Amino acid sequence: LMFQDPVTLYIAINSDGDYANGTIYMDDGETFDYKNGQYFYWGFIYKKEGDQLHSISSKNLDKGGKLESDAIIEKMIIRGVRYYPTNIHIYLDDWNPETADYTHDRDAQTLIIRKPNALLTQEFRIDIHM
Repeated sequence: LMFQDPVTLYIAINSDGDYANGTIYMDDGETFDYKNGQYFYWGFIYKKEGDQLHSISSKNLDKGGKLESDAIIEKMIIRGVRYYPTNIHIYLDDWNPETADYTHDRDAQTLIIRKPNALLTQEFRIDIHM
C-alpha cells in the first residue's frame, strides 16, 4: 500500500452480526518523519444501531499524528451481512447525507459499497438502513 493509493476497506462482522472494528496506520514509508508526527492512525467501527440501522464510522485515534493524505476509500467490502439494505447514506464533512452505490450478494452475505469517496484521514459515518 502506497501513501496516496486508493484503499479497499474490508470489514468482517462478528458471528452475532452486530459489530466489527479495525485500525489503519500509515506514514510516508520512506523517512523517520513519523517521529515528528507525520503519520495517521485511524479506527473504524461497524455496529448495529437498532433493528433497522447499522453504521460504519471512522475516528482519529491519535491526534499526535498530523499526516494528511489524499488517499480515498474506493470501496468497502463488508462480510457477514445477512440482511438486505434498502438504502445507504454517507455523511462526510458537511454531514449532509449522500446516497451510496452498493450491491449485496445474499448467498455470500457480502455488501459492497462503491466509491464512498471518504478520505482515510476524514471522519465520516455511513448509515445502512434495512
